[in-house]
Amino acid sequence: MRRYEEVAEELVRQIQSGRWPIGGQFAPEVDLAAEFDVSRGTIRAALDIVEELGLVSRRPRRGTRVERLKPHSVFARSVHSVDDLMQYSVETNRQVLSIAEVVVDEVDARVLGCRPGQRWTKIRMLRIDPADDGWPLCCTDVYLEPDVAAAVGDQVLDPKRLISDMVEEATGRTVHTIEQRMRAATVPDAMVDMLRTTAGSPVLQMTRRYLDRAGQPFEITVSVHPADRFEYAVDLERGRG
Repeated sequence: MRRYEEVAEELVRQIQSGRWPIGGQFAPEVDLAAEFDVSRGTIRAALDIVEELGLVSRRPRRGTRVERLKPHSVFARSVHSVDDLMQYSVETNRQVLSIAEVVVDEVDARVLGCRPGQRWTKIRMLRIDPADDGWPLCCTDVYLEPDVAAAVGDQVLDPKRLISDMVEEATGRTVHTIEQRMRAATVPDAMVDMLRTTAGSPVLQMTRRYLDRAGQPFEITVSVHPADRFEYAVDLERGRG
């Protein structure tokens, strides 16, 4: 085992023993380097591991803060069908942060696959893992057509029900096809604190367009997943012949 891995293990033990309280500041790098008789580079490498486990968060000029006492889990999802995709929403909880009417600009229109100037109801929410002390898995912006959002109403505040199910119940429009795109990105500044991550850290941005039987989108979602909290698997079978 390398020295920085040994230091990381000891730091984890110290955090779990309560040496530093949750929400409190972690020891400065220079103090830790002296305590373990190693270089600051070794301490940074050790802290990288501790941060990846979700025990601490680091901010420029704000130092290192203790976030939790046990490592967070990674949410894994293997997808074969629309039903499998929906199951992810059932297994996690939704926390609505804001609801607003927006008119999308050219940048957002490219992401959403719609016309610039189109009006949507935007719902920002956190998707959290109830089995892991409410650890945030992702931040999602849900875009609904305004008349659809009006029909659904306050039902969107329900933490467990699928929004697409609410839409079907309120309007009769059902999900026939889901178009999905994924790309690597860095976490938006506005989501750093709510996702308890570090500015500039890598994320998976996933855009889904929910189409009815007429091929018209009535719901579009843009989800931002920190790279260390979500694993997405797709099984492909080779065709015969």
